[in-house]
Amino acid sequence: MQAKKIGYFFSALLLFSGLICSVGASTTTVSFRGGGVTVDLTFPEEAHPDIPITHNVTITANIALTLQNFTIFIYAPVNAIWQEVKNQTITSWDLIENENLTSRLGFTLPQEANGTLYCFMYVKTNQSVYYSSYMFYTTQVREMTYSELLEGYNVLNNTYNQLLADYDTLNNTYNDLQSSYEMLNSSYNELSGNYSILNNIYNDLQAKYTTLQNNYNELDSNYKNVNSARNLLLGDYSELQSDYESLNSTFYSVQGNYTDLQAVYDELNQTYNDLLTELNDLQQRNTRSESDLNTDRIVMFIFVVTVVCLIAFIIYIKRKEPEPYVVIRKETVAVKPDEKS
Repeated sequence: MQAKKIGYFFSALLLFSGLICSVGASTTTVSFRGGGVTVDLTFPEEAHPDIPITHNVTITANIALTLQNFTIFIYAPVNAIWQEVKNQTITSWDLIENENLTSRLGFTLPQEANGTLYCFMYVKTNQSVYYSSYMFYTTQVREMTYSELLEGYNVLNNTYNQLLADYDTLNNTYNDLQSSYEMLNSSYNELSGNYSILNNIYNDLQAKYTTLQNNYNELDSNYKNVNSARNLLLGDYSELQSDYESLNSTFYSVQGNYTDLQAVYDELNQTYNDLLTELNDLQQRNTRSESDLNTDRIVMFIFVVTVVCLIAFIIYIKRKEPEPYVVIRKETVAVKPDEKS
């Protein structure tokens, strides 16, 4: 779509360039030589309908002579029909060599005029028995002149350059923001993974703390019970002293059992530590798996959003109506000299 708009814009540039070349190639002065005189007609290059304009005629005598008759007719195309808008006749005027005779033809263009003014003039002097005539086109009459088109083109070109500069600035800003976003997103993902690991460690420590707290409470309760029993035992110490001998033998047998139980306890404690290490490894693997799953979900979400935007963009292109265009047609009507005579 962007390439299509750029193509339209450059097509308009070529059209305006052609119009500008046409304006630069035209002239506002027409010269005619015949019968011993040179006639220069100066006119405006372009004009709007329904406004007054002026054609200036300068007749220069190449030799001393008498201008017997000079007549000029100016026609304007109105609704595809030539309409006379001005005429002037000069008769019996003596001129010396290089003398100038100037005449001003002022008139108002018809409101419906559209096209190029047509001019017909003929000259008769005492230097020739024949009339010398000349036909040509003068002012271009349009609702919008080439100068106005050029001015509009300059405005559009300046606006385009400004928009292009704004686009480059916004594009650079977007690229900087995109780089910052990618950097921040990478940092966020890394911090999120670290947070999950630390959170798992915290939960493990919290569970261990709860277990140790329960053990402490239990040991404290046991201590109090034991201390109470100790106090009772101290009271009964004298009685138990007599039974010491018999209990001493029992103590040795219990000591042997204690040694066996201690070995069993050490083995169970080693097994507990191995299981705890394996549990930590499994929790870390689970954390990494959840982080990878979240990353895959984010990538899938971006892909789905991109596809939806692309579909909407394609529908928008297909529903957009074609842009209007204007066709300018220029016709030139030639009038035979005999008919005008």
